[in-house]
Amino acid sequence: MSSTTFGQKGVEAVHNKDYAAAVPLFDKALESSDSPAWLLARAQAQQQLKNYDAALRDAELAYHVAADRGSGTSRKLMIDAQYRRATIYFKLGRYADSDCCAKWSMNLAEGRPARENDGVEKNVDKDGKYTLTYEDAVADKKSQPGQNGTGGGAAALASATTAKTGFENEWNRAYAWRSQALGMMKGLPEDHPGRKVSVTKIPARPVKQKAEPVVDASDDEQPASAPAGKTTKADSPAPGSVPDEKLKLRVDFYQTNQAVTVSIFVKDVKKDDLRVEFSENQVQIAPLSREAAPYVKPGDRESSSTFVLGGGIVPSGSRWSATPRKIELVLQKAIPGVKWGKWGEEKIGAVASEEVQTAASSSQPAAQPSANQAQPLPAKKNTSAPPKPTGAPAYPTSSKSGPKNWDKVVDGEDDDDSKDVNAFFKTLYKGATPEQQRAMMKSFIESNGTALSTDWSDVGNRTVETVPPEGVEAKKWT
Repeated sequence: MSSTTFGQKGVEAVHNKDYAAAVPLFDKALESSDSPAWLLARAQAQQQLKNYDAALRDAELAYHVAADRGSGTSRKLMIDAQYRRATIYFKLGRYADSDCCAKWSMNLAEGRPARENDGVEKNVDKDGKYTLTYEDAVADKKSQPGQNGTGGGAAALASATTAKTGFENEWNRAYAWRSQALGMMKGLPEDHPGRKVSVTKIPARPVKQKAEPVVDASDDEQPASAPAGKTTKADSPAPGSVPDEKLKLRVDFYQTNQAVTVSIFVKDVKKDDLRVEFSENQVQIAPLSREAAPYVKPGDRESSSTFVLGGGIVPSGSRWSATPRKIELVLQKAIPGVKWGKWGEEKIGAVASEEVQTAASSSQPAAQPSANQAQPLPAKKNTSAPPKPTGAPAYPTSSKSGPKNWDKVVDGEDDDDSKDVNAFFKTLYKGATPEQQRAMMKSFIESNGTALSTDWSDVGNRTVETVPPEGVEAKKWT
């Protein structure tokens, strides 16, 4: 059977409360899939079988997989994962931890950012005991989604504008669970471990493990290398619900001697709300919507990006424009005629200017020097090296006069050439490595003389496009 068939049969088994049969079915289904829905269903089955460590591992992994996918159902699955954590901690007697997870489930149901630093787990006294009470939880209804104020009175007016999120049932479920968790804490001794908080909002990501055979609890011959139900954690906690690499936007660019045009592809751009700030080596843009994290709100770290540039620009001479699907930056080069090796890189959030400068200088490849910059001294030639071939290199060319022997062009230059506008390019070619010379020829010919690159890793595997100067339109010869 396929993994889908195993998963569907596992869901049916959970629905029929046949939890012992459901676990091996999900084990098979999850061998080739990381479906968060199946992980949550298996967590429910493991919880009913009192395999709490295994259940907690599945709930935590389901949270991370749902957050990574960033699909339309991700928030619902993340809400369910936090609620499942709350029920498991309750069964383990960790009532303070259970209340924290239930509150995080409510926050997600209200539409709040997944990575918001809400400080729920910090409600502890000097002895590390949870300070929230049953009465606090009962009164915590001010952010309940979907309220229309039908009850009348001041409370109704306060909640009349609360927006619907589509997760009202999930919010009510977590709200009711909090009363159970905090109700249990009422009768606990002051030194009971269930009063202490040891949970974090975003759990450490468990390592996906191969399914172990179901072993009866009374069996004394369990494998020593993999104890049943042992939770294996990653070496360090995950930094957030969605990795920064998945948040980054698609970017394209082209350049002329005077400017670099960068196109940033992002959906649902609101031009009136957009803030674009230029500096000498970076551009900061906010707010930005993210497909990988659809619930990001203005003010969140993820709602802004710092674009560290591959070269210096003139901020006052740069401009931007926006459409609902794209933001376009036209960046005036600080040094005209210098070709950028790449446009730069995107960093999520705001980055300090001194940090940006370091990043730009470390990531920027060596640019072609301008004619008035000092040239590096060429390396001494090895006298034992074989002489250059006298034949012209067989480079492809569109010239009517046939292939050009660039070696002879360079060897035949004299002092008068230093006054020629092409002298710099001849000197550059003469001092370049064979790989750089090959990149120069390929980029110059394929771009019809409008681009020149010395970076073979950039142009070797693509066709260099024609980039005419501003105000000039490239047309094919007919």
